[in-house]
Amino acid sequence: MLKKKERLSRTEFSRFFSLGKRYNSNIAQLIYTPHPTKHVSAVVSKKIERKAVDRNKLRRRVYNITRNEVEKGVYIFILKKTASETSYKNLKEEIIKLISKTTK
Repeated sequence: MLKKKERLSRTEFSRFFSLGKRYNSNIAQLIYTPHPTKHVSAVVSKKIERKAVDRNKLRRRVYNITRNEVEKGVYIFILKKTASETSYKNLKEEIIKLISKTTK
C-alpha cells in the first residue's frame, strides 16, 4: 500500500493522465510526468482480470516494485493482458525498463 501523500486524487490522475509522456512495453504502458514529489498509480482493467483479488494482486506487485525504484515524478502504470500471465520476475524487469526510459 502506498502512503497517502504518494497517491493521486481523481482530479490529479486526470490531469497527469492527459499531460504525461507515454512509454510502452508488452506488459504495461507508463505515463510519466516530472514532479518534485513521488506519486505512483497502477490501473488494472476488469478486462484484464475479472476478480478484484487478482486485480489488487497486480496493483500490489507494481507498488512493491516501484517502492525503491522511483524517487520523483508521477508514474501511472496501465497494465495489459500479458501482465496477468507473466511471472513477478518478468513483471519487475519490464517495469524497471519502463522506468529507465524516463531518465533518458
